Amino acid sequence: MKQFKIYQHPDGTRQAVKQGWSWPGFFFGPIWALVKKLWGIGSGLLVLAFVLSIVPPETDLGLIAAILMLVIYIACGVNGNNWREKNLVARGFDHVNSVSAANPDGAIALHLKGDNSPASSQQSV
Repeated sequence: MKQFKIYQHPDGTRQAVKQGWSWPGFFFGPIWALVKKLWGIGSGLLVLAFVLSIVPPETDLGLIAAILMLVIYIACGVNGNNWREKNLVARGFDHVNSVSAANPDGAIALHLKGDNSPASSQQSV
């Protein structure tokens, strides 16, 4: 089971954000950020990835560019879910619950079900 924070918008829309490492953020970096409506981060990372990708790989600068790309993708994995949370709050979502579930849909379902037992969820303060 994974820990998720549930965010709710005043219009009733809900989003579940997994806590910890973001595998999609790590593997898909800038594209993942754009899909999650992280426009500034996604655009900046996409431009940076493009610039680094045009460096010839057989040069010393190419090795540095490859290392920087790896660092970028690791940063997306480490920070991706935190970036999502900050973006949701900036878009008017409120943190309403924390639950343990197998996936985001299950986390939202648990929240809607109102299962607030200590083993499966924690109310936010």
